Parts: sequence; C-alpha cells; structure tokens
Amino acid sequence: MVDLVTVSVLLDAGAGPDWKYIASNGEELRASEGLAMASWDLFVDGFFSTDKAMKARVNSLMLKSIDSEVLSRCLQVSRSNPLLGIENRAELLHKLGVALEQYPDFFGDEVARPGNMVDYLLSHAEGNKVGLEHLWRVCSDGLNSIWPLQPNGVMRGDVWSHSKLRTDTPGSDLVPFHKLTQWLVYSIIDACNHVLGLEVTGTSAMTGLPEYRNGGLLVDSGVICLKDPSWLSQEVNVGTELIVEWRALTVILIDRVAEEVRKKLGKSDAELPLIAVLEGGTWHAGRTMAKKMRPDGSAPIRIRLDGTVF
Repeated sequence: MVDLVTVSVLLDAGAGPDWKYIASNGEELRASEGLAMASWDLFVDGFFSTDKAMKARVNSLMLKSIDSEVLSRCLQVSRSNPLLGIENRAELLHKLGVALEQYPDFFGDEVARPGNMVDYLLSHAEGNKVGLEHLWRVCSDGLNSIWPLQPNGVMRGDVWSHSKLRTDTPGSDLVPFHKLTQWLVYSIIDACNHVLGLEVTGTSAMTGLPEYRNGGLLVDSGVICLKDPSWLSQEVNVGTELIVEWRALTVILIDRVAEEVRKKLGKSDAELPLIAVLEGGTWHAGRTMAKKMRPDGSAPIRIRLDGTVF
C-alpha cells in the first residue's frame, strides 16, 4: 500500500484540462481519477518492479529506469491527449529511485522500496501509535532530493518567497507549502491506519493542502477576490507573489472552514479531522464550482503547471 500510494501521489500533480485515460474496462477517466487509475494499472502490471515474481511492488532499480518516453506511452500521452509536465513527472520518479537508495535507514538496504518505511515507523512506535514527526522525517528528509531546484539554484521544492514578509531575519520571507509531501503523508497515514492498525499521532500539525481546488473554492465563492482582476486573463507562474499569497490564504482559511463545519455538525477535531474536511468537503466543492463556472473545470486563476507542485 505504501509503495502504491507513494508513486500515485507523485504522478498526480495536476493533469490539465485535455488529458484522459482509458482504463482496461473501457472507462474514460480524467484528472485525478484518471491518474489514480493509471497508477493502479501500472502498479499491478509490474511497471514499478524489477521482480516479475513480485509485480505489485515499487523498487529503486525500476524507478531509475523510467524516462518520459516510456511514461508517456503508459499514460497514453499523445499530441491529441497531452498531459502537463510529463517530463517532470518522469524525472520525479527517477529521482525517487535514487533517493530511496540514499536512505537505507528509511527505505531498506537490500531492496530499496518506499514501503520499507513501515519498518522504520514500527521501530519508533509505542504500541500501536507512532508520532507524526517520524513519518514527516521520512518523507521530508528522505525525499527532499527528488524536488527540483528553483531558478535561484538554492531553494528546492514547494517553498516560495514573498517580499512583504521580509524582515532583517534571514528566511523571514519564505513560505513553505510542501503540498505533495503533505499529501503523501496524509495518504500514508491512511494506509498505516487501515492496513497496519498503526495510528499516527500529532496529525493536527498538518495544514490544509494549498492547491487550486481548495484555493479555487475560495475565489469562486467570493471569499477572497483579486485586487487586480486582470490577473484572471493571464497564465501565472507558481512562484509569483500572487500565487504564493493565494495559497497562503488557502491554508489559513481552510482551517477556519474546518472550525465552522465542526461547529455546525457538532463534531470535535478528532471526529472530523482536517483531512476529512479537505477530501469530502473543500476539494470536492472546489471542483464542482469550477465545473459550473468554466466549461473545462479549470481553476479561476490559471497557473503554469509543471507536474511537481500541485
């Protein structure tokens, strides 16, 4: 499960409006559902495993052999069926293979696999509980090298700067989102709980996911609005201050949405955790509103996606 979840999350970073996937049963799927089904098909077919006797696994050797041409064929990408950021997705998987071998304490020293992090988590568990800090260390430190360097050649991954935050303190202007890392952690928490019966504690330290469905809901519903509406006619780079500001507001406001939903339903944080509010609420509502307001269901602010952030 952890093997599958890891590659599936890394592949699902925004598909764009034009891509679709035809499943083995003939069903046509788009967006996250299409990428999820594609991940599943590739996983059970042994695409991620060099051991043909153990197809339903992911190991470093196979990941390091993946390139954009092979991945394009497997994801049914063509000129008439384009998928945003296919090269970057292939590079993420390749770098994942390298990273797995660099951290044997996390991912095993004989056959490096994402799923071997289960042994690490169990070794730090007390009874059937393990602290979030241990899972976060595996995903944040162990996978840090897979994320591309930003144009400044210093920062790596989903961390961006905003000039209005800058003080005399170095790094005061940095806003760390780590959307895909957080999504991976949320997904592994679910797998640990349902498959291993291992409860990850301290999950309230996680934030809402700052992506375009949650953020799009806030814009489409009028909770936040653009000071300069001309941005709506542009395609914006993910590192611009407009997008950083939008995503930061999303993190803050999703917390407030969760609080209000709990009050209305009479639920506690434990009964209705943030991940439930995200998955069953804001993300779904954001997609529904987007489809009603725009024919292609795109985000209200168009972002130049590269397959490594959202």
